Amino acid sequence: MAAQVNVDTTDDPEKQEEPLVKASYKDIFWSFVLMGWTAFGGPAAHIGIFEKVFVEAKRWMSPTVFNELLSLGQCMPGPTSTQVSFAIGVVQKGIPGGLMSGMLFQYPGLLMMSLAGAGAAEILVNPDDWLRGLSAGLSAAGVALVVSAAVGLAKGQCKDQVTSALCLMSATIAYYYQSNWIFPLLIVVGGLTTLYTKRNDDVALPDRKEQIHHLGLSKISGGILIVAWLVIWIAVASVVNTSDYDGNEELYWFEAFYRTGSIIFGGGQVVLPLLLKDVVQYEDVCANIDGSVIANATASTVCSSYVQVPRANSWITEEHFFAGLGVVQAMPGPLFNLSAYIGALAARRAGINVLAGIFAAWFGLFGPGVMLIYGVLPFWGAFRKQPVYRRALPGLNSSAVGLVVAAVFQMSFKVREISPFKDASVVIGILAFYATHFGVPTGVGKGEVWKMPAPLAVVGGGVLGIIAWATGCT
Repeated sequence: MAAQVNVDTTDDPEKQEEPLVKASYKDIFWSFVLMGWTAFGGPAAHIGIFEKVFVEAKRWMSPTVFNELLSLGQCMPGPTSTQVSFAIGVVQKGIPGGLMSGMLFQYPGLLMMSLAGAGAAEILVNPDDWLRGLSAGLSAAGVALVVSAAVGLAKGQCKDQVTSALCLMSATIAYYYQSNWIFPLLIVVGGLTTLYTKRNDDVALPDRKEQIHHLGLSKISGGILIVAWLVIWIAVASVVNTSDYDGNEELYWFEAFYRTGSIIFGGGQVVLPLLLKDVVQYEDVCANIDGSVIANATASTVCSSYVQVPRANSWITEEHFFAGLGVVQAMPGPLFNLSAYIGALAARRAGINVLAGIFAAWFGLFGPGVMLIYGVLPFWGAFRKQPVYRRALPGLNSSAVGLVVAAVFQMSFKVREISPFKDASVVIGILAFYATHFGVPTGVGKGEVWKMPAPLAVVGGGVLGIIAWATGCT
């Protein structure tokens, strides 16, 4: 059983929240082993699930600590929801706790995408209608969780005109101008803004009696890990630049995914377009005036134009990439699990052991973000109490919330666009939002409500999606 930690989260005894709880290894295991199978909807939805489960329901940490961990993830390269899943375990039970929480959250998606790449890639190019219905329902419920998270986070972090304006600015810019560096830039601007506007404010920790049970590594070990991340990047890139692809396929795959995992911010929606450029290799071929390719063209062939087509030895094809992109969004866990699918498929096409391809691609893409969160946490434990950081924190958090708000609109429009029953998907999302955010009355006149757990809402959305398909909804 989890041990209670009697923590006063407010100075007013009449307004104290429930005491925080220190999780055990058993608590971490049972919380994440099932969540990994029901965490649909992408990184923003995962953050919503974490907030509802570990802050509101289980009370493993205060909203202050959770939002700081979220801001850390947003400021560093790598998959934000993955970094937060590791961090939740670390602050409860150290390095082993982080490995347990993080891997249990990742493994369902890793397993299913690996199997898809190893044997089902061709089937996924044209999925059955009932699978599209299931996917649409799961996605609609996942977006509903993002909406609920955005409402809760905005209410908790945007408490004055400055932080509200920063949230608005972050949301509008992130939605309109999508760039690899825009996420950390917006968060830094937010931090600098409140560092100035709150320069004379009292910035004592609101949860100053809350204890961070573990930070994982020591500062020295954390610094070594950060240096190791850079050394691996430079070493692998140097070897790849001086060697041929043939015979070194696994190294090339690892370098491409490690490089991408080291330079992207904000999660899977940003990384996926970058991956396409690396995993599909093109060549220019001779074409007729209508754009059709001229087969067996020679030096004397007159070409009206040249078009790009995937090379015969391309790691994967465009069709396989977009088929995997579609299925990973219907799978639980991070969108980065697409790397396991690509690794397995690339290994099949190259005649190499499938497990080697999965290992090279998956660890290459996830490795940098996980190394960085473990390396940075020891320093966060020290600087989170410093006045400069405390004054910058409201701006950091409100800007991070703005990114979640932008994700709400991006995901909502996208999910409706790709759904086979657009209006029904909106209805499923509304129902899931109401059930998880406001709750279902348990008795007339009693004022009691039952808020549906996030995993159950996602499963229910999938069931409603199948029903919508079966009944021919629009």
